[in-house]
Amino acid sequence: MGDVGLEETDDFNAFRKVVNAAIKARKIKLGVTEKNAILNAVSWYDETAQKVIAKKHKLTGAEVEELTTHLGCAAEDLADFGWYRQKDGSYLTYESTAELRDAESVALKDNIHRYFLAEVKPHVEEAWINLDSVKIGYEISFNKYFYRHKPLRSLEEVTQDILALEEKADGLIADILGVEVATKLETAE
Repeated sequence: MGDVGLEETDDFNAFRKVVNAAIKARKIKLGVTEKNAILNAVSWYDETAQKVIAKKHKLTGAEVEELTTHLGCAAEDLADFGWYRQKDGSYLTYESTAELRDAESVALKDNIHRYFLAEVKPHVEEAWINLDSVKIGYEISFNKYFYRHKPLRSLEEVTQDILALEEKADGLIADILGVEVATKLETAE
C-alpha cells in the first residue's frame, strides 16, 4: 500500500500506472486477467471521474480513411463510433463500462448512425456505437403468425371444476369460504 497510497483519485488511468509500477518494482508477474481483478476489486464506477483510456492510436491518413470506410462515416463523425480525435492528431478510445452497456433495436430500413444521433445521443452524451458488435437481423413475432387463440372457459365451467376439486379435498375450501357443498353421502340419502 505504501507504493500506491491511501488517497482516493478520480483518475483511473494514473491509478493503473501506479499499480503497474508497484507490481513491476516488486517483480511480480501477473496476467492481464489477474491485474484487472485487482484493479476492479479496489475501484468502482464514478460518472464524475475522468474517462478511462483504453488505447491511444496514431493513425495515418490512409488508416483514417480505412476506418471511416469500415464504419461508414465521415472523419468528423468518428467520435460517434468511440474514436476521439486529439489535438496532436491521434485518436483515443475509451474503455466501456459493462454495467452501462446497452443495446437498441433499430428498424431494418433505418440507418444506425442516424438513429443514434436522433434517439440516443440527445439522452446519453457519452454514448458511442460499437459497430463490431452490431447484429443485423429481423425480429419475427411467432405469436402473431402461429398463436391460435383458445376462448376462455365460462364462469360456470370453472366453478364446477373448483367444486369438484373441493369435493376431493374433503370440504376444506368450503370451510374456508363458508360455502356448503353436497358430499357423496348427502346425495345418496
